Amino acid sequence: MPPPTAPPAGPTDPSAPSAPVYRDYSQAELDAQYDQATLVPDIGSYLDAWDTESARVRAAQACRLSVPYGDGPAETLDIFPAENGAAGVPVMLFVHGGAWKALSKDSFSYPAGPFAAAGAAWVAADFSLLPDVSLDEQVRQNRAALTWLWRNARSFGGDPDRLYVCGHSSGAHVGGTLVQNGWRARAGLPEDAIKGAVLVSGMYDLEPVRLSARNGYVNLDEVAARRLSPIHNIPDRLPKLALFWGSGELDEFRRQSRAFAEALWTRGHRAEAMEIAGANHFDMADGFADSRSAILRSCLGMMGLL
Repeated sequence: MPPPTAPPAGPTDPSAPSAPVYRDYSQAELDAQYDQATLVPDIGSYLDAWDTESARVRAAQACRLSVPYGDGPAETLDIFPAENGAAGVPVMLFVHGGAWKALSKDSFSYPAGPFAAAGAAWVAADFSLLPDVSLDEQVRQNRAALTWLWRNARSFGGDPDRLYVCGHSSGAHVGGTLVQNGWRARAGLPEDAIKGAVLVSGMYDLEPVRLSARNGYVNLDEVAARRLSPIHNIPDRLPKLALFWGSGELDEFRRQSRAFAEALWTRGHRAEAMEIAGANHFDMADGFADSRSAILRSCLGMMGLL
C-alpha cells in the first residue's frame, strides 16, 4: 500500500498572523511602531505652532542666525546668547528631530527664551537630512557642530567648558552618539567636552529601525545599526545624562528609553529617567520651553541655573 501523500497546499490564509520580525511584532506592527502618525494624526498642528513661535522669538530676541560650522550648505547654527549679556555662560546645543529626514533648526528657536532668561545660550543646529546623506554623515555633522562650539563659544559669551547637548526624537538618538567615545580625541576635543545631555523620546537601539519600513531611507546594515546605537556603545565615563519620554508615546519609543536607562544603570551610571504622564511624542518637544516641565528644569538644573 503506497504511503499517504500530503494534501495539496491551498491558498495562504490572509487572516493568518505574520511571523514576528522583531520581538513579537509582525512587519506591519513594527512599521506602525516607528510611524508617529499612527498615534498622533494631527502632527501638522505641532509643526505650525513650532514655526510660528520660533519666528516670533527670532524677531524679538538677540540672535546670530545661520552661522557656519562647516563647509556644507546645511552646516549652520542659530545662536541665541544669554539675555543678561554675561560672559562664560553655559551653552546648550539642540539637535532637532524629524525621523532623520525632515525639519530644520528654523522650527526650534522657540525654546531660546527660557534658556536665555535663565542665563544660558541656546544653539539650534542644522545638518543634512536623509536620504541625501548617510546617518553616519549626519552624526559627523553634529559632532562638527559641537567641535565648532567648543572652539568658538567665547565669541557669543559662552564657556567652552560648559557645553551641554539636548535632542528630541531622532535628534535624541544623534545626541546619544555625541557622548560615545573616540571621536572627541580625533577632533582635538577633551573627552569631557560635553558636561551633560538631556535626551527626549529617542531611539537608542537601531536594530528595530533597521528591520522597519524606515530602513527604506535610513539604509542601515547590521554593522552600522550597532555602531550607531548608543545602547551598544556606552562609555565607561559619561557626562550627566537625563532621559525623558511620554506615557502617550508609541510602545516601542517608551521601551527604547526604558531599555537605555536600564543599560546605563547596569553599567553603573547615574542617569535620570522619567516618563511624563499624558504626553505624546510631540508634546515632549514642547517641554524644552515649558517652565512647568521636568525637561526644562532638568536642562537648567544640569547647567547649574536653578
